[in-house]
Amino acid sequence: MADSIENLKRDLRLQVEKSSIYKTFNDWYSQLASKDQLIVKTLSVCVLIALVVAWVWQPVINGKQQAMNRYTAEMNFHKKLKENAYLFSNGSPQQVARGGSILSTVNNTAKVKNIQLKRFEPEGKTGLRIWLDQVNFNSLIDWLELLETTRGIKVEQISIDKVNSGIVNVRAVLQS
Repeated sequence: MADSIENLKRDLRLQVEKSSIYKTFNDWYSQLASKDQLIVKTLSVCVLIALVVAWVWQPVINGKQQAMNRYTAEMNFHKKLKENAYLFSNGSPQQVARGGSILSTVNNTAKVKNIQLKRFEPEGKTGLRIWLDQVNFNSLIDWLELLETTRGIKVEQISIDKVNSGIVNVRAVLQS
């Protein structure tokens, strides 16, 4: 492996030395005084540093700045979504923050899942007893999960009776 790299270096050097541009530059450089050769070397190093900055360092800095700008924009968007979440839940900002009344929360979320409350009545200070007839079982489960995960309303008691395939009658007590 090391031999092939050395051979490659040697071949590359020979090709560069054969080029007319290299020969012209080398002849010109050889005719310069030693102080002028030092100046050319110094300027060459400066040009090399400028190229590294322009081609490597600056794109890295620009990429970092663009990433920070995207991050800030995404965080602002997330903040606005969080502030306006109530618009998508048929509530108000105060209801989302403190849970709202259990009846309005249950009723609004039931409408979203196409569930109609047949009957309801308060159960204690924070509960609600509900009756549902001929409800799709999958919709019922989705709705109960929505109530618990996003609104903090839990099922305290439940009775489910099968009517048809996938259709049920429900009697439940919900607590916030």
